[in-house]
Order: sequence, then C-alpha cells, then structure tokens
Amino acid sequence: MPRLEDEADFVIVGTGAGGATAARVLAAAGASVIMVEEGQRLRPEDRPAALLDAMRLAVRDMCMQATESRVPMPILQGRAVGGSTAINSGIIWRLPDDVRDDWRERFGLGELVDERRIDEVFRQIEDELEIHATEPSILGRNNELMAEGAAALGLPGRAIHRNSRGCKGNARCLQGCPEGARQSMDISYVPRAIEDGARLHTGCRVDKIVMKRGRAVAVEGRGFSIRARRGVIVAAGVVHTPVLLAGSGVRHANLGRRFQCHPGVAMVGRFDQPVHMGFGAAQGYEIPQRAKGFKLEALALPPEMLAARLPGAGVEWQRRLADLGSYAQWCGQIRMKAHGRIRRVFGRPWIAYEPTHEDLLKAREVAVTLGRVMFAAGAKEIFPGVAGFDEVITDPARLDALEQKPVSRADFHLVASHLFGTACASADPSVGVVDPSLAVRGADGLYVMDASVFPTNLGVNPQHSIMAVVWQAAEQLAERARAAA
Repeated sequence: MPRLEDEADFVIVGTGAGGATAARVLAAAGASVIMVEEGQRLRPEDRPAALLDAMRLAVRDMCMQATESRVPMPILQGRAVGGSTAINSGIIWRLPDDVRDDWRERFGLGELVDERRIDEVFRQIEDELEIHATEPSILGRNNELMAEGAAALGLPGRAIHRNSRGCKGNARCLQGCPEGARQSMDISYVPRAIEDGARLHTGCRVDKIVMKRGRAVAVEGRGFSIRARRGVIVAAGVVHTPVLLAGSGVRHANLGRRFQCHPGVAMVGRFDQPVHMGFGAAQGYEIPQRAKGFKLEALALPPEMLAARLPGAGVEWQRRLADLGSYAQWCGQIRMKAHGRIRRVFGRPWIAYEPTHEDLLKAREVAVTLGRVMFAAGAKEIFPGVAGFDEVITDPARLDALEQKPVSRADFHLVASHLFGTACASADPSVGVVDPSLAVRGADGLYVMDASVFPTNLGVNPQHSIMAVVWQAAEQLAERARAAA
C-alpha cells in the first residue's frame, strides 16, 4: 500500500467535540484543514443495534480502558469520527457561571471565556445543532418516572436539553442513532468543515508530532505523513492528548497531571407498570443537584446491559429476566474532587485515579437519593448495586441504613465518561501546559483544543463547553493566521 502524504495549513488530530469544532471554524475562515482520525467514519446505517457489535466499532477498547487502581474504573470514550459525541446522549449544558469565574480569577482565562463573546458562541452552536428540551412525546416511561419521583419529593428536575433533530425515541444513543437525529460531530461539524474545503483521513492513528527547530510541522503514523504549514492542533481527548504530546517531546510538569472526571453510579428499579426502556430518549430527564456536587439522570440501557445489572442467579435471575420490560435505570454523575495522572508507558496511556473519601461519601449520597426518587415514583423494589449492602431493597426505610453505611472504594462500581485537565490551560507558565490561546508552551505552531485544557471539571456535561471554548480559540487562531498571511 502506498504511503499517504498530504499537506494543509492546519492539521487537526481527532474529530470529537474539540477537533470538529476547530475544523468547522478554521475551514469557514478560509484556512486549508486536514482532520486525522484513528477510527472510522460510520454512517447511521452502519451502526448496529446489538450492543457489543456497536461498541466494537465505535468505543475505545470496547470500554475495557480503565484506571490502573485497586478497583479499576472503566473510562468510556468514542473511537470513530465524531469521537465521544458519536456515542453520548447529546446532553447540552452551558459552562456554569461559577466555573467561568474560577477560570478567569485563578487561571487567567478571561479572554477565552469572555462572557459576552462566549455567550454569542453558545447561541450560535445551539442554533446550528438545533438544541432543545426533550419533547414530551418521546420521553418514554423511564424518563417520565424520574420526573414523577422528582415532583413527589419536590426536587428541581427538567427535561434534558439535547442536540437532536427529529429524534424518534429509539433509545440507541450509545449504539449510534439509526436516524442520524443526534447532531454529533460526525453528522454536523465534520461534514460542514468538509463542505468548506476541509479533508478527512480516517483509520490513521497519529504516533508522533514532528518538530523542527521547535516548531510543529507534521504528524506521522504507520503509513502516513501529513504536513502542517501553519500549525498542528491536538484534539485526541483527555487520555490520549498528553500521551501524544509526551511522545513528541513536549515537557511540562503538569502534562498528564490534574486528570479529573465525573464518575457515575447507577441504580435499577422494578415497577408494576411497563417501562420499556427501549422506547424514549436514552437520556431525557435530569435532576440537577449542583450545590451538592452531583446530577441525576435517567439512562436507558440496552437489554444486554440491563440483564447484567439484575441481581440473583439461576432460576431467580431468569425470573427477573422475564420481567425485563418493567425496569427503569437512573444514574448520578459526581463532580469528584480527586486528581489523577495519565502517563505514557510503552506508547500507551497509564491512568491513575483514586476517589477521595469525600468523593465516596458523595457516591453514597447519590445512591440514597436515586433510591428515594425511585420509591417516590412507585418502584416496588430497587437494586442499589452497592457492595456489602442489600442486593434488593423493598422497604424505603432501608435507605436510612444505606445512608449510614461506612464507605470504601470497593463499594461502588464507577464509570467515567466526562474527562478533564491533562493539558491544563493557564496564564501562569508553571501551571499551564498551554497558554490562554491554547498554544503549547515551548513549542511553536502546536495547540491543544479539547477538554484536556480545562483547569477543573464542570459538574455538568462538558460537550457544549468544549465546543464553545475551542470555537473561541480557533477563531483567534484564524485571525492571527490571516494577519500573518
């Protein structure tokens, strides 16, 4: 096979929320752009309904990527055109005001998150991706039951705002929307960038950024070399961006450090009425508890995954399996305080992360709150999924005992899907791997434009914030490129 060679003003590594947005902005500004993606470009009809087949195509390591810790924590990431936007539920939240203030005051990122301009960017993205609250007609009972439980307890819930257009309520966001309704980057900004002249190379894993006299001039991998006349933008994701930078000679004390995430716990409940998680928005209702450091969400599971969450064995498990249409599942994402580290070991990521004791207490609070909302919605029994406690709870009073249970890391099965911080942005050179323009310190023509640059986690779903921050940085980069031409 002949070696692939190409050249453009800007080469972008990765096509997730960051990379695709950078391509959309730069290509629209008239720059020549090449997007390089390790995974494949999958059409809606290429996305199978069967969970394992879908994960093999679009999820990194089939969700076997995990932390190297006493109790490993799976880390969910997309590996296809669109990155994790191609496997998430399209949940949209703007950057919270308290986070924006913190970034401005502690990290000197005022221009990057300037309130007036970034709100304009948010509005434009919301218009282009048709962001709106989930329609009542496609909520489905899994979401409706959470709404009923929240109302019964006086909790502040709302229909989730999503980037969907013509959603039919197939509950297949994880496998891939068969309608192409979710406006993930493979459906929206990657095609738009291509319409504006950008090019896309798939199946190309970048192993190295080529540096000459301190400047990024190309990216290389097995069988290809792509030259960058003006700059290389790394948007390979929070796990792989620091690994690629380290393998290309970037040195900074914080590279790979400050790794943060939103680990989640989940709970299943059985209702006397049909729930049928297979119909409705995969995630259509949420209960924000920001002051407490978590957010509850309805989360539909494919039948293969739901079956694995049912307690019991043998005849007991088969009896529960026969009632598959009566279960609801909800989860809670936790804004943990722990910081971890990602290192490059034999060319691959090594991920160290341990929740603090305070984080585990918060996980317990999430489990208790989920249980209370489920019983308030009419659940007959719940399966808390907390080690060392009842497999099945039929009496809501047992949640009081769960609330007092001592916690350890082994008690909770945590999964992380929102990642942050391994190439932190800051005006302080001792803190920031990248400066406020998202340029890598100590390297010319090299930028990071993904959630790696976020100095902190957010407490809400990060896709919208990634896109807006990158839009700002890419717009500024395009202006500098025009001025230098």
